Amino acid sequence: MSLKAEMTKLFAKLGKADRKMALDLEHPKRGSDELDLLNFTKKVRVKTFDVNGFYGVTINGSYPKDAHILMLPGGAYTLEPDQRIREIAEHFAVMEGFRVSIFQYPLAPEYTALAAHQCLMEAYEGLIKEYPKDTFYLFGDFSGGGLALSFLQELRDRGDLPMPHKTAVVSPWLDIALNNPKIKLFQKTDFILPVEELRVAGGKYCGPLETDHPFVSPLYGDWNHLGPILVFSGTEEIMTPDCELLAEKAGKLEGTDIIYKKGAGMFHNWIKVPSKETDGTFKLICSFYLDEDKELT
Repeated sequence: MSLKAEMTKLFAKLGKADRKMALDLEHPKRGSDELDLLNFTKKVRVKTFDVNGFYGVTINGSYPKDAHILMLPGGAYTLEPDQRIREIAEHFAVMEGFRVSIFQYPLAPEYTALAAHQCLMEAYEGLIKEYPKDTFYLFGDFSGGGLALSFLQELRDRGDLPMPHKTAVVSPWLDIALNNPKIKLFQKTDFILPVEELRVAGGKYCGPLETDHPFVSPLYGDWNHLGPILVFSGTEEIMTPDCELLAEKAGKLEGTDIIYKKGAGMFHNWIKVPSKETDGTFKLICSFYLDEDKELT
């Protein structure tokens, strides 16, 4: 493990990162300008779009492929995207040649999963119409990963739009209620995520839906015919027990190939920190997307 990753874990523990997130969830800030077009570097071209008042951006470098990542940022379905989401999008666009769209879907507590899914569906439909030659890929971290996997199931059931070619998620939130009994054990090494506050935030996001509804807990949905899915989680985070349950489905599904990569000693959503491990994760994701994934087999 790199020194950067080790130091991040230490600072998370000493700085009580879980308590900070708990406070942020209790009083979520609004009005962030992190995805404002003026905040992107001059290395990318930026185009904004709007879906029912919810903001999105599409960026690309100088020579984009006909490969388009729809990126769903995490934040416990409550927190707005931060600077790092913009940096990750620029990495995919500049270093790897993807076109990247980031959509800021409706967040709790003001909105629920029903609104998030409705707006995301409209955003996706608009993007595939605007970029008809592009091959689309889904990417999400934390709650954005959970939403991506829920959205895949909804798209398949709807049946009148093309499915994303492949999906990659990092530290996805798979069960909104965090019911897995193994989570208590993983709490001992997860200094980033506050379990009880996440349950409260998750309940607000559910709105009228039951906590086992696939819109909020994709783990309990139908996993057939979703295409190739690459899942990452760390051995020191509370999302891993449900990722392990998902991995047990691999090889038992029709039309879905699940590849699960567990980061030894890694913390929740480590791609939010620039490091050797993050660089390796991005390399695997891009190889997976572009059918160069020999390292994953």
